[in-house]
Amino acid sequence: MIKLHYSQGSVLIYDADDWAKLRKTHRILALPLKLLPEEVLLLLDKKLAKLVDCQFNITSEMREKFEKFENDLLEEEKIKYKNNRKRQLESMMGDIVAAKRKRGDSRPPEEIFIEELEKSCKITRDIMIWPTFLTPLSMENETEVSRDEICKSTNELKYNVFRDLWEQGYYITTGVKFGADFLVYLGDPIAYHAIFIVHCVGNPDEVLHSSEIVAFGRLATAVKKRAVLATSKNEKISYITINWIDA
Repeated sequence: MIKLHYSQGSVLIYDADDWAKLRKTHRILALPLKLLPEEVLLLLDKKLAKLVDCQFNITSEMREKFEKFENDLLEEEKIKYKNNRKRQLESMMGDIVAAKRKRGDSRPPEEIFIEELEKSCKITRDIMIWPTFLTPLSMENETEVSRDEICKSTNELKYNVFRDLWEQGYYITTGVKFGADFLVYLGDPIAYHAIFIVHCVGNPDEVLHSSEIVAFGRLATAVKKRAVLATSKNEKISYITINWIDA
């Protein structure tokens, strides 16, 4: 059985073989560590995984080591990214300077280069890249986590829609980048584009404003996908597809 690790509200998977099994066999697309709450609930309900938490005390020594590691990693990333960006700008400087000249900028190319380099090399802790850990911080004091804990991070409708789509054979990822709940694929997203953008509507009798429907439909059309509204009534999932037709 696959072991999922619960940590501070998130569910992670560390074992590379388990990750590959989830993706290839069960169409669970953790990328690569953090799972959606709907994915976790599905795995628990299908008895494909168990959810555990490892309680441990963070000592002052551990905290100091972590802070040093974070600071060192941040500085290394700043240097690496700046060097990469410098090479990119060097190959583009002719066009950049020409564009500046058209706007009346007469500064020397060297000064323009420094300005462009500095404004595009701001790496902070919020956007720094972290390495992928292959083991949890602790394997001691392992306790099983209740399914109810995961339910706090989603709602019944979203989970039921996710499960219904999954049971139909689709691949599903979060739709947050399009302001929706899910993106739905015919195959693995590595090889396929999403075909549906799904927005879950809690109350099937709720009247959606026409501007919301138009905006959702136009967005989906702009990115070459179908806009889908999903809801549940009498324990049955229903879908409405919005097709945008240019007059």
